[in-house]
Amino acid sequence: MAEFGRFPIFSPKSVSGAYTMGLDDNCILHTAGGSDAAVTLPLASQVKSKVIYIQKVDAGAGATVITRSGSDTIGDASATTVSLGTRFYFRLLMSDGVSRWIVLSTT
Repeated sequence: MAEFGRFPIFSPKSVSGAYTMGLDDNCILHTAGGSDAAVTLPLASQVKSKVIYIQKVDAGAGATVITRSGSDTIGDASATTVSLGTRFYFRLLMSDGVSRWIVLSTT
């Protein structure tokens, strides 16, 4: 990810429905629509210290469900998903480089 001084520069990507993030993705603006849809994170071990921003941008009834890859965890030691059910809710996550996505910020 490019940086400006000490601040990361995010490259927004608008996606809808189920989406599996690529290693270069760092900012996902997600439209879930009428039913829940997963945004699958890359393996934490493949993107050491990477920071990712994911936001639900639609007002549809479906939630944006942030989902792990493999046996990674999100947040605490047992979470495997995080749901964003409200328009403009977001999560800022950082990979520990091993097997966990640390939640840095939430709405």
